[in-house]
Amino acid sequence: METPLRILYVEDNDLVREVTSELLAGDQREVVALGTAEEALREFSEQSFDVVITDVSLPAMSGLDLVRHILGVKPSVPIIIASGYFFDLSLQSWGSNVRSIIKPFEGADIDALISELCAPAEPRTTSHFPAPS
Repeated sequence: METPLRILYVEDNDLVREVTSELLAGDQREVVALGTAEEALREFSEQSFDVVITDVSLPAMSGLDLVRHILGVKPSVPIIIASGYFFDLSLQSWGSNVRSIIKPFEGADIDALISELCAPAEPRTTSHFPAPS
């Protein structure tokens, strides 16, 4: 049996967190849903996650500050920043493992983004040249 994809989901709105957690959950997914960036940092330091999804607007520490902290600990972790408005990630230099999505989003859209970010790296092919004679 495959290990489930572990998702850390951070959203301060209780109703949105509950509904989106259900949307994210699946047979091969385990969702840990929290309401603050501080709780998320604590959980991230204690457990392993395959992807982090966070709202931008959180009480106290923002979702963007959470992203900075997480990338400082594990620079390669896939992260999705969810926002109610267009968010231009080109202003940040966080790398290809950080993406954004506009809320509200459809299940198919977030699923596609998670699949893209968490896809195993394709093996590199090497060219085989004939040995010089």
